[in-house]
Amino acid sequence: MRPSSLLALLASAALLTAAEDGAQVYNTLCVACHGPDGKGLNGLPPLVGSEWPKGPAERSIKIVLNGMTGPVEVAGKAYNIDMPPQGAVLSDEKIAAALTYVRDKFAAGAGAVTPAQVAAVRAQTAKRTTPWTAAELLKDHPFPPARTALKNLVGTMYKGEWKTLPDFSTLKPALMEDFNAGVIDPVQSGQKDAFAMVWTAQFEAKQDGKYNFIFDCDDFGALYVGGEKVAEVKGIGPVGGRRKEVPVILKKGLTPVRVEFVEFAGHEVVVLGYKGPKDKEIQWLSKTKSNAPKPRVSIPIEAKDGVAAIYRNFISGVSPRGLGFGFPNGLNIAYSADTLAAELVWSGKFMDGGHHWTDRGAGSEPPAGTSVVKLSADAQGVLLEGGAGSVQRFVREKQGNDWVFTAAKVAAEFKGYDLDAAGNPTFRAAGDGVAISDAWLPGQADGKPSLTRTLKSEGDRPVTIVLSRDVAFTGPADGAVELSGGLRLKSVSGAPLRAAPGEKLVTVTLRPGESAAIGYSFR
Repeated sequence: MRPSSLLALLASAALLTAAEDGAQVYNTLCVACHGPDGKGLNGLPPLVGSEWPKGPAERSIKIVLNGMTGPVEVAGKAYNIDMPPQGAVLSDEKIAAALTYVRDKFAAGAGAVTPAQVAAVRAQTAKRTTPWTAAELLKDHPFPPARTALKNLVGTMYKGEWKTLPDFSTLKPALMEDFNAGVIDPVQSGQKDAFAMVWTAQFEAKQDGKYNFIFDCDDFGALYVGGEKVAEVKGIGPVGGRRKEVPVILKKGLTPVRVEFVEFAGHEVVVLGYKGPKDKEIQWLSKTKSNAPKPRVSIPIEAKDGVAAIYRNFISGVSPRGLGFGFPNGLNIAYSADTLAAELVWSGKFMDGGHHWTDRGAGSEPPAGTSVVKLSADAQGVLLEGGAGSVQRFVREKQGNDWVFTAAKVAAEFKGYDLDAAGNPTFRAAGDGVAISDAWLPGQADGKPSLTRTLKSEGDRPVTIVLSRDVAFTGPADGAVELSGGLRLKSVSGAPLRAAPGEKLVTVTLRPGESAAIGYSFR
């Protein structure tokens, strides 16, 4: 027998002995948690199908020596574990034998572990007194990237700032790179904000049938399968609430796939996965994985201890600079600093802050209550008329994908607001010879919750203030009108309100120094 063959035979015998000794150690110390078949017992992580015992032996040695704690993903399932350290009770030889047994039996022959390897890791980590976390171990000993169904994946990065998907054919690439593992990850671009990426690949369908694709991103993007756009995430915002799930019928073989993505600001995230005809779990094609959207967290915002609540964020039905106030008597308003108008009045619950306070403030939140009455049409919010027929008109127009406000003639602008001790607001507007204070107080009228709005002219010319426009109403009768939706406006004191049913217009005109008090209540 050749010397080399003899050495190989002796090495194999040594490994077999180690595996036999390792079985004893495993069945004595490890079997209670990981099971005799390595599939895990009592909800504890398995070894079979796991990446953890594969790869560099140092990762597994560290776990046995010092233990492991905290959240970890094993074979696609999340666990929160506390694995006790064994370094103080097991010799280097026993640890090497046990790990050799595990790697041979449960990790597809990942390779033997020697006592010398264990001794080296023990010396390197001698000062460590706490268990390892998954993040620490994977930082030093990462898993190899898994191959996915995306073949020939190429990513192209573009620098720039966009609020809608651009025409990428007109842009000059800043970077192009192959991603052989077939995993989509915008972090690979090396950019933080103000960039876009396009990934192209072939999706390998293992068989004919329906494939349900999952697509989401932060900020926005689109998914194309077979040259057809099948999903799009629009607008600037986080992953979760805009996730798309779409079925696509595919033939066995390769189908072109294209992912377009724009990162405006914040996190750089693309989520892409699928479920094939026989898949029980989502097969992920992106580094970021995402479960079904979590139910929205509810954070009710209400008046407390007699003090009005305030909501300074995007409110549905109100121009971008909206200010919401919820009063202790259960009535609420949303005032616009863009149009200088109270644009919404409603009753009941005020606002739910769960959306904006947990999702980066993306999108608009509707009022949480009922009987929401919008006091002006979306297209216009005419607020002030001052002398000689001059009109301040803020017109809400769509330019591209954005709504903008333009002023035909600027007669006044927002000057801020004051709060009294109970949080009740007084809004202020001034300009072009007009100055208005607009104060709101909660109360009761005819046994019902009401709001008293006191408007005062502090300028040097007459001014007409629009209370509602393009809202149907009945009346006037006894100095009051009732708007569609059951909201009643009534003159309380000072200048009377004026109603023009044919024009669907309710106004009040103030001379310099004059004021008017108007009551708001629901039927």
